[in-house]
Amino acid sequence: MSDSVDQHRLAKTLTWRDGMALALALPTGLFVTFGYLLGVVGAWVAITVWFVGAVVSYLQCRVFAEMASMFPRDSGGVARYAIEGWKKYFAPIGAIAAFGYWIGWSLTISMASVVFGELIEATWFEGNTLDIDVLGNHLGLEHVFALGAMLFAWAFNYFGLKFGATVNKVLGLLVIAGLAVVSVACLVSPSIHWSTANLSWSVDGDWKTVVVVLYVTAWAVYTGEIVASFAPEYKDTSRDTSKAMTRISLFMIVLFVVVPLALAGGLGEGTIRDNPVTYVAVAFDHAFGGASWIGTLVIAFSLLVGMISTTADGGRALFGLAQEGMTIKQLDWVNRWGVPGRSLTLDVLLNATVMVLVGHPVSILLASNLGYLLAIILGLAAFILLRKDRPNWPRPIRRSNAWIPVVAVLVVFNVFITVIGVLNPELLGYGGARESLLAVGILLFSVVLYVYRRVVQDKLPLVWRLPAPAMPEGADALALELEMRVTRGAGTVHEEVANNAGLCTIRQSQEPSVRPVKAFTDHDD
Repeated sequence: MSDSVDQHRLAKTLTWRDGMALALALPTGLFVTFGYLLGVVGAWVAITVWFVGAVVSYLQCRVFAEMASMFPRDSGGVARYAIEGWKKYFAPIGAIAAFGYWIGWSLTISMASVVFGELIEATWFEGNTLDIDVLGNHLGLEHVFALGAMLFAWAFNYFGLKFGATVNKVLGLLVIAGLAVVSVACLVSPSIHWSTANLSWSVDGDWKTVVVVLYVTAWAVYTGEIVASFAPEYKDTSRDTSKAMTRISLFMIVLFVVVPLALAGGLGEGTIRDNPVTYVAVAFDHAFGGASWIGTLVIAFSLLVGMISTTADGGRALFGLAQEGMTIKQLDWVNRWGVPGRSLTLDVLLNATVMVLVGHPVSILLASNLGYLLAIILGLAAFILLRKDRPNWPRPIRRSNAWIPVVAVLVVFNVFITVIGVLNPELLGYGGARESLLAVGILLFSVVLYVYRRVVQDKLPLVWRLPAPAMPEGADALALELEMRVTRGAGTVHEEVANNAGLCTIRQSQEPSVRPVKAFTDHDD
């Protein structure tokens, strides 16, 4: 281990373009869920649900950008903001949010890996007979490919996120180019007759089915917030985070409307429903004749991009949780490449286990989405709590007060879809009470880990409420002062800064050590 590497701080190597590249997990959600959803709702319904979710995601990202600028040294994104907002009231809520966020992102790795393996097997190894029974779950060659994909994503994160982000840029551009080509082909190719008659408003059930569709796909349409998880690793934390979140959210609105509209209108709902994993390959085959392999590569690259991003995000959620003292301390560590190596390794081990023990990809989503949406809800609520409890805290990016009622509406909206989704998972035909109970059990386990960390490892009394400073202190204050100067060109956080043995510290003076900083409003509010 190099002496120059702080084992508890992440390396600042990313730009907003890297953040966007890491957020290119977006097409993964489209590929994984669209074909399965058309079994219960029509294409128009799915597109409308995704459009609404994408607009909600854009609004949420605007909110999360403010909190990312408030805590420029803190890893974990939305989950970390929930910890900061709620620890003054009930600390385990923060642990539940962070653990739920981690599980919500982490389990999508096993889901995407299984789909990747099924894709490779169906395309090039259709006749294989490998079949191993493990605790009643049949494992085949597709699971071998899935494990290889997990290790690929782990390796491209473990040896430095900058490298993984560069790979994501290349693969992501290939995916976007492929999607653009096949979408245009579906609209103009003479061998594909695009028509609105191929899309329907059908719903297998009632309004609850539509809400459950949004619940199970929220991890995909809300995924723009993933950019915030890498906030402390951007060279310019506030500006890079805000730019990446805004741009990826707007891109998401276009993606989740144009691509399914073109594919469903060209191929028809039945073709996509019958080929839920390979329908993009089918589209290339119909449009160009014998070019299905291109579609296969587009899907495969998209899934790999998604796995690299979700592995990175899940690892940072765990790292941030350990930094805050809410899970085992061994995870508060970064390797020589400046990334949370132990958290990343735990992530891949968990997903390999889930792949072996759990069945259908949509069932995995049903088991993980409760934690993810709960983190989103608590993170949004933290925005309101932080405005109330820390009004003078420096905010390099500050939304206007008009956003407070908007956030309240977003909280209510997400609570609504979460309650309906948890109570009615069977409406999609892939899950039931077992998945919902598993989700609740995962969240409760986080409280056990919180108690273990505090009582056994830190040897501290168990408390349910933790102190929350009104103003930043120590290194956090210095980081915020830098952000304020870079972003706004004004204001200091502390009166006096000294350099002690090469480390920046804050001297305590007879006068109050902190003074409020002028609050700035973001230009585009």
